[in-house]
Amino acid sequence: MLFIFGMHLHPRSPAYITCEGEWETPFGNLSIETDCAKALAGLFEFEIETASRFTQDNTIELQLPFVKYFFPEAGIVPIGAPPRTESLDIGKRAIELAERQGLRAKIIGSTDLTHYGSNYGFMPKGSDPAAVQWVKENNDRRIIDAMLALDPQQVLDEALKNQNACCAGAAATAIAAGKAMGATQADCLSYAASYDKSPWDSLVGYVGIIF
Repeated sequence: MLFIFGMHLHPRSPAYITCEGEWETPFGNLSIETDCAKALAGLFEFEIETASRFTQDNTIELQLPFVKYFFPEAGIVPIGAPPRTESLDIGKRAIELAERQGLRAKIIGSTDLTHYGSNYGFMPKGSDPAAVQWVKENNDRRIIDAMLALDPQQVLDEALKNQNACCAGAAATAIAAGKAMGATQADCLSYAASYDKSPWDSLVGYVGIIF
């Protein structure tokens, strides 16, 4: 089974979870791991989402075709994790529940990095080429280093201070869950910015990290 953490949330947002049903992908539907999701929902204050009542957000759904392709039989528990310390407990308890139910868990945390430029209203370094270098080598680098250090609280603090992750709660909660599974090392698989493909005055950073 997979716990998938995502959603564009702020510190005062509720946590979200889907407890039953299926999510559609181009490769077929993914079923919710209902017993685990309901058990987790009983431990924390969640906003329960359903097929008819949900928040439109692309961070979790973007991962699902890959999940279905590589893990076609897996059940999922999709969770919106706000960027606050309490979310880290959700990640830890999720792993405890999976182990108690005899489930082999995998974790995905979905976030983009710095959203820079006029399109996003965030331009502390202006609009010249040096700003792109600052995003890639300074602002994104700081939160990547926090992720590689397996420090979920630092990920939250860094993102709230410097706007270098749009779903910091998801990334931090995934790290907390990974550590609960025994993760002791993180490796950066790839980093790029949208500017590398389409140079413009607005750009977004992306990184792939495996624990």
